[in-house]
Amino acid sequence: MRSVYQQPDDAAARRDMALVSLLGGLALANAKLGAVHGFAGVLGGMYGAPHGAICAALLPPVMAANIKALKEREPENPALQRYDYAAQFLLFDRSATAQDAMDWIGDTSQKFGIPGLGAYGLRAEDFDEIVAKSSVSSSMKGNPIELSADELTAILQAAL
Repeated sequence: MRSVYQQPDDAAARRDMALVSLLGGLALANAKLGAVHGFAGVLGGMYGAPHGAICAALLPPVMAANIKALKEREPENPALQRYDYAAQFLLFDRSATAQDAMDWIGDTSQKFGIPGLGAYGLRAEDFDEIVAKSSVSSSMKGNPIELSADELTAILQAAL
């Protein structure tokens, strides 16, 4: 992903990115989604922002909220192990942890210049409405742990 961003004319990097995109689409089609997409549908409808941009801005704070909530409320939840496994796969490092993945994703977001959701018109005054609508979305039901309204609001604030 970073290779394509840094060298957009690199055919091998573009091929790899296309494969990643395909595999990501297959994964999304065969798995439950979660809070990122639970918010994205609502935000896209309210602000007309690009779906991918919304998801990119939400991914770091949603990951952080999910991991924190799982550790605090459900430390035996297998989703915590899946976060570590995803980190190992993402970073090609068998010792990588969920925190390492969060750091990498946050760093990548900064390098790519992913704008906060405020760039699309999101305002703190709208948080209550967004949380109410998002919390009942079908995608939110696929989140690894139920997040409270306060946690959902904190995600929006972090993505602003």
